[in-house]
Amino acid sequence: MLRTVLHSRCRQALVLAMAAVTAWVPRAVPAQDQQGAEPAMGDHICGSRWLHQERAAGRIAPMPMRDPRQAARASAPAQEPISVGTQLDFPVFGVIGTVSATCRFVGDRVFVFVENRDWDTDGGSIFQSHVDGLASLFEQSTPADPQRGIYDLSVEVFGEPPDVDGYPQIFLLITDLPHTGLIGLFDAGVSDHAIPELRRDLLYLDEFAVRRLGYLARGTLAHELQHLIHWNWDKDEEVWIDEGLSGYAEELVGFPEADPFAVPDFLGHSHTPLTSWPLVEVESRYYGATYLYASFLAERYGRPLISALVAEVRNGTAGVDAALEKIGSADDFEDTWASWVLANTTGGDLGNGYVALNGRRVNPFVVESLPLSDTPGFAAQWGTSTILFRTPGNLTVDFEGDPAGRYRVWSYSQRDGGSSLAEVELDAANQGRSLSAAIDSVVLVVGRTSIGGGSFEIDARRFTPTSVADLNQRADATVPVAMQLGRGFPNPFNSSVRVPFELSSGGDVELAIIDMLGRTIWRRQFSQLLAGKHEVDWDGTDLAGRTAATGPYHIRLRSATQMQSTPVLLLR
Repeated sequence: MLRTVLHSRCRQALVLAMAAVTAWVPRAVPAQDQQGAEPAMGDHICGSRWLHQERAAGRIAPMPMRDPRQAARASAPAQEPISVGTQLDFPVFGVIGTVSATCRFVGDRVFVFVENRDWDTDGGSIFQSHVDGLASLFEQSTPADPQRGIYDLSVEVFGEPPDVDGYPQIFLLITDLPHTGLIGLFDAGVSDHAIPELRRDLLYLDEFAVRRLGYLARGTLAHELQHLIHWNWDKDEEVWIDEGLSGYAEELVGFPEADPFAVPDFLGHSHTPLTSWPLVEVESRYYGATYLYASFLAERYGRPLISALVAEVRNGTAGVDAALEKIGSADDFEDTWASWVLANTTGGDLGNGYVALNGRRVNPFVVESLPLSDTPGFAAQWGTSTILFRTPGNLTVDFEGDPAGRYRVWSYSQRDGGSSLAEVELDAANQGRSLSAAIDSVVLVVGRTSIGGGSFEIDARRFTPTSVADLNQRADATVPVAMQLGRGFPNPFNSSVRVPFELSSGGDVELAIIDMLGRTIWRRQFSQLLAGKHEVDWDGTDLAGRTAATGPYHIRLRSATQMQSTPVLLLR
């Protein structure tokens, strides 16, 4: 697989936009001619699909492969010792024959080879300092852990790499990759090369990237090592899982978002389907989406889930379900997707954020005037359509989805003193109503979980409730007014804060304190709490009884169908 750098911004996919008085309409940027397209400098995306496209189109020859009738090896062959100065030939995709390279570093985890023409004494620009820096990073020390290198951190989480060559080390070849803009790659074809001596556990880095794009090249080294490891465990894994975990590998070793455009591109196009992958053109937003999801999984469920996911033979969403079951979680893929979508929508405002998001949130389409009538939209499977109603007051939004689809719809309201989140209940005809009173703004999030369907319509208008009973009647039982979280007092506080809340009906609720990194530091759960007014004191300590640090926190009240939050400031 490849990591590439593209010269101009990637072509934008169809984007659902809504005209304030008409409808959502697709927007597209004209595509470049795909015939013989080469990656060039600019945005950074992994080029695994690019390589697949080029080979499928016959523009790049496949690696000469071992005869499939030949029995698979029971074990890797014994090999001659390698030392600094050893010269070997390596296959490079797009190159007729091989390239000659010399070993410049031998370690416990890696052999670093440099193509001869790229070495400084042979007229090239790669110096021993470049080699030693990469070797140290791979074997000894990373920004994430000064005591461990990329190899050890990656193997601990993703599992053991393959061994097709009999050496415990990974081969790293620094070479002038044959297409402009390539940063690095893992090519599984090398492992089954027709010539046994050329079969190696091999990663490539481009010599220009090593010299001039240090952060990106180092992140790419971790990215491609994950691809190598994942290939060892699951050779036919779905691309979105494999690429998402490679994005997480960059974060794991201390080079998060080696591609600085991917996450912002996704947050600007939240309709991007998480589990789909383009067959023709790979855009950076797909890498942003899958990386954020993988990082979310690692943070919420722990790294054992990532290990189980790599080792799981089932692919895609079925693999996520199996891995969750393996670690003892009652959640399934849809649960994780819904939680991730809502974290991306709120940016952690409700205490449901995660570190990789870093307080950012998706960019919704903004509506500033009402009413809207029979306004069409579309949600891709495992994607969302996100609409911000910047229309203060009392807002009713009626939703009607394609009967062939299955949808999840949420209403995220912001008002003076806090914010709240509720799922809109849909009937058998995929119809539901969101009713929000006294709001500053509302974000409607529409997601689709089914293969079929996708189209929907919404109506939006203001309403004037005459009483609480009228409010409930207008809600039509689709979004029951079940709870209300008050403001903590005093605020700011230095010893304890009192949290008032009210339930209109009895049920199970949880009150939690969330820090600015989205971590739950304190919680109290109530089973079958009676309807009425309640107050709970938080004494400024965490779950272990330790004194919480000075700073801002979120108080979060959550039931089975709703979530509300209000800020509080602790001053010591």
